[in-house]
Amino acid sequence: MNKKTVILLAGSIFLSSCATGSHLDKKYREAVADAAQALKTELSNELFAVNEENRKVVRSEDGSKVLVLTWKSQDSFDKYLKPYDKTSENEQHVVWVTLAPQVYELCHGYIEENPGATKEALDLRLKQYLGLKHTWYYDVFVEMGVSPNDLFRPCVNPEIHDSRCGLHFQDDMPQVKGIENYGRFYRDLYYKSFRSSDGVPWTGLGHTHDWGNPLSEVGASEYILSPGSGYEIKGVTGTMEYCKQSSLRKDVFDPTTISP
Repeated sequence: MNKKTVILLAGSIFLSSCATGSHLDKKYREAVADAAQALKTELSNELFAVNEENRKVVRSEDGSKVLVLTWKSQDSFDKYLKPYDKTSENEQHVVWVTLAPQVYELCHGYIEENPGATKEALDLRLKQYLGLKHTWYYDVFVEMGVSPNDLFRPCVNPEIHDSRCGLHFQDDMPQVKGIENYGRFYRDLYYKSFRSSDGVPWTGLGHTHDWGNPLSEVGASEYILSPGSGYEIKGVTGTMEYCKQSSLRKDVFDPTTISP
């Protein structure tokens, strides 16, 4: 049994046996508490890196753009992404993304393993994988073409070309495009994540906290678009439709393809 199958089956077992409101509340609170203190044993060496060795990254022909994904409610997309072609320059309103095809592989695999899964079950598995609260609402996946130079990891070493984050800052504070003071930005992410009313199980280790897999807490590799970064919307697809498609589009960066 390969690692992907283990993750999918573990999620399926969790969903089938424990998906009650009170239990989900408890599991989410435990995830937030667990993520509040990062440990050396929780570091992953398998972050989804943007480099020549990672052939899975979906790139434009000249390599100047990569395909990223963000999960939004239709209303949030219509208000905050659709009308624009670049992110806010305010570092308090950054856009969090994953790199294609990582989330697609998880959710498509889940559908294949659970062909009768409802949208509610799929939504829950995705929220767990992405470290999101089960009561929050999302219904569309937004695919965007962005420059890899505009991406950074929300961890102490924010470069995106390796497969590991660290636990502590080094002597020289990283410089990140559009972020005035990265140390302060990182600290504020921590306080917002663990001192807000709902809390978020933000790991600070370059990946989401998968609170639905009892075998591994390592979810999707996560990135942030630098403030003021340009983007081109390549697709807006309902959750179930996105995960059920047999494969990702091959022509996403084809200049003749009409964007939505």
